[in-house]
Amino acid sequence: MVIYTYPYTDKNTFTPEYLNAKRDSVMKINIPGGPEGSYMSTQEIDPPIFRGINVKGKFAAEIRGLWEVKGDMMGGPFVSLTRLDEVNQRVVTVEIFIYAPEEDKRNLLRHNEAALYSLELPGEFELETEEQK
Repeated sequence: MVIYTYPYTDKNTFTPEYLNAKRDSVMKINIPGGPEGSYMSTQEIDPPIFRGINVKGKFAAEIRGLWEVKGDMMGGPFVSLTRLDEVNQRVVTVEIFIYAPEEDKRNLLRHNEAALYSLELPGEFELETEEQK
């Protein structure tokens, strides 16, 4: 699981193009492959699927796709969930990716997805309580 944040600037942050570009830049810097110069990236042959969903009453952007390591023979499925942390005015992305050669990845992916949808952001519960008053 990978979690990363960045400042919220405007609603264009939640476009598929922006989120995919951000994902690739974060992964390139933080998840190197085995051979020198290799890095994780979104697979381009089969574009990821983007959809807006509701998580705990708030908008979230979900991306499902395949990742690969440029310069190596690794890859697999990923699911990314991006939400707005209203309290801290930042964007929070939580992502899982599976690498399990020769294994069925569906059950592994489903098991790990539970963490994506149960994430509570700092101050989120307090904000909801104040809004309900």
